[in-house]
Amino acid sequence: MNIFTRFSAPLGYNSTSYLALESDKQHFLHQETTAVTAYAVFNRVAIAAGEPICPAAEMPTAIDEFLAFSHQNRWHPLFFEVTEPIVPHLKQRGFQFLKLGEEPFFDLERFTLKGNKMANVRSSGNTARNRGVTVREYFPLTWEAASINPQLEEISRQWLEGRGVGELSFTLGSLSLAQPGARRYFIAEREGKVIGFLTYTPIYAREGAYLDLMRRAAETPPGTMDLLLTESFRLLKESGVKWATMGMSPLANVENSAVDQSDRLAWLLAQVYQRGQRLYNFKQLHDFKHKFQPHQWESKYLAYQRLSLPEVDAIIQAVQGQSIGQIVWTLMNQPLF
Repeated sequence: MNIFTRFSAPLGYNSTSYLALESDKQHFLHQETTAVTAYAVFNRVAIAAGEPICPAAEMPTAIDEFLAFSHQNRWHPLFFEVTEPIVPHLKQRGFQFLKLGEEPFFDLERFTLKGNKMANVRSSGNTARNRGVTVREYFPLTWEAASINPQLEEISRQWLEGRGVGELSFTLGSLSLAQPGARRYFIAEREGKVIGFLTYTPIYAREGAYLDLMRRAAETPPGTMDLLLTESFRLLKESGVKWATMGMSPLANVENSAVDQSDRLAWLLAQVYQRGQRLYNFKQLHDFKHKFQPHQWESKYLAYQRLSLPEVDAIIQAVQGQSIGQIVWTLMNQPLF
């Protein structure tokens, strides 16, 4: 059941709200207000995926009810990737905060490829176009599914395999070709073959779209993803979408926070951002998003009452699908040479 159908007005201000529907989450259906909170439990830690989905005026009641539900079950509550407007409500309830990164938003009415700042994006997109790359929206339940869907699945498989990681979850969705729901798919093709794709999920309360998955084949002409992104923005705008986001840049500018936080923890995350290329190329991802000239950057936070090993392990399990112990075991069993 689509939980958003419970409400009479568009809800879900957080860009990842639609991912509440993913199977990796449980759903707390509130009784005292019209709200739902998506969450997962690891190590007796209840991790909420963002904030409760509800009208803004009912947010304090929804938070209190989820906290009571967590305490009733003897769980320690966390809120993962909450937006800044929610911070005051959680602060009043004794939560502390840690900035997790920044998210770029694009006003599609103002987005343009003109101007010096967009010269590189414009040039790389033209390079891909001149090499025969075309972009279109794709609908995975139509007559093309038998030929296109396997190509998307294979691109996704190879993309993950090439990075040596499994499918991330919690704030990333799944390909969901058999049950696309309100997802939108955009594909890049060359010589009749799919070479890259994007998926977007709706941000109902903002008339927006969240870039969820972005994947390409191993061999693609230069500029393919730039063309795919800018063309998808154009097609989204033509269909009435007002805002688009490319998703949070993890650990970007974490020491520069408008919200009080632990300087020591923020410094540690900043070091991972600067020096953690072997884990994930955080800076390269942020630079890629920045070159498209977002109209605004919004911060996202972890809200916690305590942050010890069980909480950290629970976060890693939610996002990575493995515990700290499993990750350490894997690393210890990797060949040295």
